[in-house]
Amino acid sequence: MSGPRVLWVLLAVVVLVLLVAATTSAEVKISGYTQVRCADTSIEDDDCEFDIRRCMLGLSTPVNDDGTEIRLCVNLGGLDDDDGEMNLEDAIIIHPLSAEWKARVGYSDAVFGYDLPCSSSRRLPLERAQATRLLLPGGKDTGVYCTYTPQSTRNGTPSVILGITNDIEDVADWFDEHDRSYAFVGGLRWGLPNKGQAGISYMSSKREGTIGGTATEWDDDIWGAHVRYNSSSNFAFQGEYLAGNRQEVGVSGWYGLLEVKPSNSRATAFYRYDTYDDGDVDDYCRHTLGVALEVGAQSRVTLQYEDIDDEGVGGSNFGLQWQVSYASR
Repeated sequence: MSGPRVLWVLLAVVVLVLLVAATTSAEVKISGYTQVRCADTSIEDDDCEFDIRRCMLGLSTPVNDDGTEIRLCVNLGGLDDDDGEMNLEDAIIIHPLSAEWKARVGYSDAVFGYDLPCSSSRRLPLERAQATRLLLPGGKDTGVYCTYTPQSTRNGTPSVILGITNDIEDVADWFDEHDRSYAFVGGLRWGLPNKGQAGISYMSSKREGTIGGTATEWDDDIWGAHVRYNSSSNFAFQGEYLAGNRQEVGVSGWYGLLEVKPSNSRATAFYRYDTYDDGDVDDYCRHTLGVALEVGAQSRVTLQYEDIDDEGVGGSNFGLQWQVSYASR
């Protein structure tokens, strides 16, 4: 085991000890989940590999009587990879400004659309849609968000999201040397019956750096519209459309997800179609079909198959995943 990997492991052990010690406080909540996956793909190689895809461990706790809360989360899933890294997932402070307004400061998922902020433990397909992954690479940002949640939604008043950030974190990888980036984020959300949601989102970004020694600057933007409909019977639908400029090239993509759970069944069948147009002649298209089985309390096994056309190059993915969620009581 390499030196850096040993340090990561030691740090992970320290974090675990602190989290266990923190459970002595009734106000501290420990939560997370682990996803162990066996995947076989014909796109990159044909080898069947086991992987700890995600191993999330987090805590949240109030810090004063004013309602201020901190949330911390790390992902230990990378410790079984060659680089042996532990990744920070959340480090935020949440503070109520009034009965309806809250401020969030720190590092976490960007508050944009539905697919991105939705936890991977809740999503039935094993990974996010291609448009989400490419237009919002990595999905993390550091900044300040203010959110408005009306106490009553009977008159159709939406919740409001406003933010200014250092832009999506992985955008820095587009440059040989990244100088700076910042983004403005806005959104509206309307609640639907059975915890459904409809909304619109917008992000405007300014990105600066050098590529091949040449100063490069991009003024990009993204807008999106989404809906999540949960029926009172046995099916749900989720759809989202994204469009804008990526490196000042017009791009767009969308997905539609259908979930069906038969009555008195622990299994939910799902189908998702997603597509992404990066401005070239050919598009990315993917069909995802699977079934998620609740095998116990906070335990789910997912079997999934994907058929992919990546701009004229065909391929398929097969995945089997066991997810276990955990929370302090």
